[in-house]
Amino acid sequence: MSWVTAVVLALLVASGVMVFVRLARGPSMLDRAVAVDALLAVVVAGLGARTAEARTPYTLPVLLVLAFLGFTGSVAIARFIAVRGTPEPPPPAGPAGPAESRDHDEGAGP
Repeated sequence: MSWVTAVVLALLVASGVMVFVRLARGPSMLDRAVAVDALLAVVVAGLGARTAEARTPYTLPVLLVLAFLGFTGSVAIARFIAVRGTPEPPPPAGPAGPAESRDHDEGAGP
């Protein structure tokens, strides 16, 4: 293993530890979601570095699947948080509609 590979792997381990600390501490669900996505990116980068160092293409399908899962997981979490944050719509008015629209329509000319 060359010194470049050792430095890259050491930096990936350090970033993985920092991301894992963010995952454990939170404080919000969005922080944890971003930490999971970043941890998956660190794992993909580590596998890519290992693949480049060993010069074997056998882990490329694994890298593609992990990248796809990371993307779809991030999109699913973002949609869940977006739906969760929207307020409830007001209940519908009676069959005639709201009072403001009835008053406004009565005074309208031809």
